[in-house]
Amino acid sequence: MSARVILDDQEITKSPTDQRHYRIVELDNGMRCVLVHEAQARQASAALAVAAGHFHDPHHAQGLAHFLEHMLFLGTEKYPDANSYQSFISAHGGNHNAWTGTEFSNYYFTVDASYLDQALDRFMRFFHQPLFSEQWIEKELQSIESEFQLKRQDELRRLYQVHKATSNPKHPFSKFSVGNLSTLKNQSDNSLQQQLRDFFQRWYCARRMTLVLLGPQSLDELTELASLHAQAVKSGCADIWDIDEPLYLAEQLGVELHVNPLKDARRLIVTFALPGINDDYANKTTSYIAHLLGYEGPGSLFGYLRDKHWINTLAAGGGISGSNFKDFNINMQLTEQGMAHRDDIIAALFSYIQLIRQQGLNAWRYDERRVSVMNAFNFQEQPRASDLAPQLAINLQHYLAEDIIFGDYRMDGLFQPKALQFLDCMRVDNMRVTVIHKDLPTDQVEPIYGSHYTVRPFSTEQITKFNNAKAIDVALPEPNPYLSEPWQLQSIAAGEPTGLPRVKQTAPALTSWHLHDIDFRQPKAHLYLGFQLPNVVATSANFAQARLWCEMMLDILNEQCYDAEIAGLHFNLYPQQQGMTLHVTGSAHYVPQLSSTLIEAMRAPTFCQQRWLDLRQRLMTNWRQALLHKPLNFLFSHLNVQLQPHTYSVIDLAGELEQFEFDSFCETSPHLFAQAQVQLFAHGDVKGHQLKPVEDALTDWLQLEQPLAPIDLTPAALTTLPSTISITTQHPDHAVIAVLQSMENSVAQQGVFMLLNHMLQPRFFAQLRTEQQLGYLVGTTYLPMQQYPHLLFYVQSSRVDNDHIASAISDFFAQMPTILADITEEEFDKARQSLTQQLTEKDTSLRSRSQRLWSAITQQDHDFSRLSRIALCIEALSLEQFKLVTQQLFNNTSGQMFLSASPANFDRSR
Repeated sequence: MSARVILDDQEITKSPTDQRHYRIVELDNGMRCVLVHEAQARQASAALAVAAGHFHDPHHAQGLAHFLEHMLFLGTEKYPDANSYQSFISAHGGNHNAWTGTEFSNYYFTVDASYLDQALDRFMRFFHQPLFSEQWIEKELQSIESEFQLKRQDELRRLYQVHKATSNPKHPFSKFSVGNLSTLKNQSDNSLQQQLRDFFQRWYCARRMTLVLLGPQSLDELTELASLHAQAVKSGCADIWDIDEPLYLAEQLGVELHVNPLKDARRLIVTFALPGINDDYANKTTSYIAHLLGYEGPGSLFGYLRDKHWINTLAAGGGISGSNFKDFNINMQLTEQGMAHRDDIIAALFSYIQLIRQQGLNAWRYDERRVSVMNAFNFQEQPRASDLAPQLAINLQHYLAEDIIFGDYRMDGLFQPKALQFLDCMRVDNMRVTVIHKDLPTDQVEPIYGSHYTVRPFSTEQITKFNNAKAIDVALPEPNPYLSEPWQLQSIAAGEPTGLPRVKQTAPALTSWHLHDIDFRQPKAHLYLGFQLPNVVATSANFAQARLWCEMMLDILNEQCYDAEIAGLHFNLYPQQQGMTLHVTGSAHYVPQLSSTLIEAMRAPTFCQQRWLDLRQRLMTNWRQALLHKPLNFLFSHLNVQLQPHTYSVIDLAGELEQFEFDSFCETSPHLFAQAQVQLFAHGDVKGHQLKPVEDALTDWLQLEQPLAPIDLTPAALTTLPSTISITTQHPDHAVIAVLQSMENSVAQQGVFMLLNHMLQPRFFAQLRTEQQLGYLVGTTYLPMQQYPHLLFYVQSSRVDNDHIASAISDFFAQMPTILADITEEEFDKARQSLTQQLTEKDTSLRSRSQRLWSAITQQDHDFSRLSRIALCIEALSLEQFKLVTQQLFNNTSGQMFLSASPANFDRSR
């Protein structure tokens, strides 16, 4: 084997729960590879990261790195067909993707494990024999343009581009990353094809690459595969690349930016310019400071500003990061009152930073944070192979080899000099403040995305106010009670029921399901409470009230239970088609206790009128901006409203919410729970008797003495609805979703639809995206509604209108006899094998098992066999039967619906 072992499994720091085996090798050409053996894996994954991103773009061809990422998929010398790679991956149960970042790009795929060798033969040729065919350059340019047009309406992307426009023009961050028809074109002396080849030759070489192979193959076999397929990549590149310019010039700091968004928004982002933090990963100093600034428990900065009714949310520590820079952001969503008190908010922030400097840099606080992080590491859920491979490929670019897994968690100790260095950077003359609101006056237009903005230095009054911030009534976090005891596993008693969840009727209207899991031996648990509440779903007004009630409850509980959140205990509360769901997860020792606390709080909450007004306004604003969302997102939502009972239009919900007064809301909210039936499911390292306080809290509150009739959630038949529905949006793109429905909810029919999605997805993408270039968002998806199968075909386009899209989809449908005739027995067998493997695959984590079992309980699959029964039906299905049923589905136009979205009058320059 032409590979040198750098580290073997025992030298790599990994979680005690991690059963995979690792090896890191270096090939003769200098490429470093992580090899991961997972004995039971049915699928294999590969990822390759290269130290080349949009920072490396030439100034005359911005977006070239991103365009090259697209082009690498479209043919190599051995496999010149542009659809060959995607077709192979799809035909063998896999998926693939890639992304281009600032300084790195990442390519990855999953495939049925026995086909890893063949998939690698196709994949690795991207990196040593790409074609860059002229034919596909012209076509894929349209895809890049479509992606650009799509992102023109993305608020984050528009803000990101203003950020670039107001940074140092000599720093590579200032470059336009996506590219479009204006930036990617033939030069008088250099064709676009040649520019791609030059970029590839300059930056794509083995010494800048890290490769990950993960599968059931032995480490020696994976090493051989890496050597066989990656050795052909050329060893070195000519250039050594460093950034020697600062991210900001002096005049770009100590400034306030005003940005007009497309949607109603009130946001304040305070940014401090820090040096690069790559050398601090072992201490995570910025993460520790962000933990203190972003704390939301009693006495916090967040609590102080919320109680002033100035902010709704606060998040600390985000922001762009690279080799020589780190933006440290404090990002706040403001209330209407908060917009008028922005300087007071910033002054309060400086006061809190001073408190951290004086009292926050102590070892016990850091160690407490480390305990929380180490709990997460020591008892981590095993990540999916498709997520792990690209993550490790990037980690090997950043961390010491032994830390490729542990690096994200490593916290060696509080390094005071580094903490003081970062806090010293948090000063007025090193700060940028961004205010986002539609009504702010602006005097500049960012030329690429058309965002309106202005930049001005802080006034003398602001500088004085910020530099002389007065002490405020806040305090640093107290010791966290949820971190006082180490997480410990409970013993498994002899004869204790195992296998599938057991059910008991705890009360006439309370059904309790429980499973003490012995496979995933982790001291964690998931507890679900499904509340069937007929009054919640009776009307759109009631549902809107329930949604606001949940928001209010989460707002109240957030501060009360924030220490639990910090310690890894999480909860969510939301309304759904039958009523409400409460999900609690985290340390098994505390999950029942926290669940009981939450139920008691839900029983008789006391709401603050000003918070009610703030959260009501936020919900109404979010709902009313739905017409500005991506048309596909809006169409998916509209489809749910059309088909699913007790699902309401967000526009209607906003109108209902506006009618409420605070007093009537408080008075009538208990009525939502007047009739109730509850399903409880607890899973993990929790025993049945430990659930009694939760069951008692539920019966004390809701009585639960009268069982309720089931709520009928059968979806509407398309035969009862119009065959075409058109919607006008305030987004400039056009979009179409075509729906196929079966009102037969047998497992056999579900299997047919799954197979159909598997077979048609790559063909639909190849025709409408790759060949016709109709849009950037093109695909199919299988959507069961109460186990009634639906197949969706979707396209969103900035190039053609919805009539053109609908016609193209109809043409695809009309080709079904030809498409079906092209499906061979071999392809069909591979598809069946791939799907049955996916359906019968063992759960990979406690979380995924909990989600699967809870889904089965809510779908009345009480023997938990539906997925295996679908797999058996797929195995028994012949190609002829499949073709016959498929043709019948496409011939039955009454079981089809076309939903389309087209733009109303809209100013694209905004």
